[in-house]
Amino acid sequence: MCIESIFWWTNETVNIWSHIFGWMLFLGLTLYDLILLNIHASALDKLIVGLLLLCFQACMILSSAYHTFSCKSEKAYSCFLTYDLCGIALSILAIYMSGVYYAFWCYSEWQQFYLLTVCLIFALAMALQYPAFQVDSHTKMLVFVGWAAYGVVPTIHWVIMMGGWQNPIVVLLLPRVLGMYAIVSLAFAIYITRIPERFVPGWVDYVGSSHQWWHVIIVGAFYYWHNTGIKYVEYRMNHGCANDLRF
Repeated sequence: MCIESIFWWTNETVNIWSHIFGWMLFLGLTLYDLILLNIHASALDKLIVGLLLLCFQACMILSSAYHTFSCKSEKAYSCFLTYDLCGIALSILAIYMSGVYYAFWCYSEWQQFYLLTVCLIFALAMALQYPAFQVDSHTKMLVFVGWAAYGVVPTIHWVIMMGGWQNPIVVLLLPRVLGMYAIVSLAFAIYITRIPERFVPGWVDYVGSSHQWWHVIIVGAFYYWHNTGIKYVEYRMNHGCANDLRF
């Protein structure tokens, strides 16, 4: 019955299919980037891109599964909500790891430091998902928000290391990093404020609810970040490190 509901017109239809189409998009990008795209990157670089897109796909699948099966029972709701949050955590981890990997490409010590700290916060976020800890959803969400906010630290560090706006790589990529934060902040603001349904209750139950906007914007954010990574790889392939790290 739950599987059949995927093809019904309900208040979950857009939530389910927005991320099914998102999964198709990132599967296609995985095949394109790793097989068709003519960038002479190393095997490790391709692995990072592949893992990023794989995590995005996992997020899309787990989200669609949550919106498909959570109505089955209270136990199923709790189980698939955990899967959904794990998918979000995997995506945040992938965004961080790809960002840190490329930003500190020429400075392995800082690269390893930030990768380690990001993984530790990921481990904490995953531990809080276990029912045995009985952590409320508000606390879980705060951990995700804090994890996302932590990205400001390596970003500022990277800008300083690169010499600020005098470096063309900063001019190229810092606006895209800030753009990513702006997109995700918009999605989160819509999600927590429940706009527009708080102003027009009952009007957007099937199309246009805040959660549906959240889904669509998140797919766009992931695609935007993927393109940012490709731009950085192309820049490094053309320019190398050239001693541009200043700190």
